[in-house]
Amino acid sequence: MKLTVEFMGLARRLAQTKSSLVHVSDQATFRDVLGKLAEQFPDLVGPVIVPATHDLESAYMLNAGGRRAVQNLDEPAEEDQHLYLMFLEAGG
Repeated sequence: MKLTVEFMGLARRLAQTKSSLVHVSDQATFRDVLGKLAEQFPDLVGPVIVPATHDLESAYMLNAGGRRAVQNLDEPAEEDQHLYLMFLEAGG
C-alpha cells in the first residue's frame, strides 16, 4: 500500500522535502511506516525517529488525515492515508 507523509518543521528540514510517498506492505502499521521513513531519510533517525524501535521522539507526533493524533504506532495504517509528521507545540 502507499501513503503520503508530509513533513513539518525540523522533520522537513532534515528530510529536505515537503512530503514523500511511502510504500509499505498491506498489513503495515504506523511503526512500519516510520521504519520506512528511517530508511529513506536517515537524517530523521535520532532527532525524530528512535533508531532501535522506530518510535517517535517525545517531541514529535504522527497525525492521520489532519483529524487525529496516532496514539498507537502498532495500529494498522490505511491505503492512501495522508500522514503529517510534526513537532508537538505547547502554548499557553
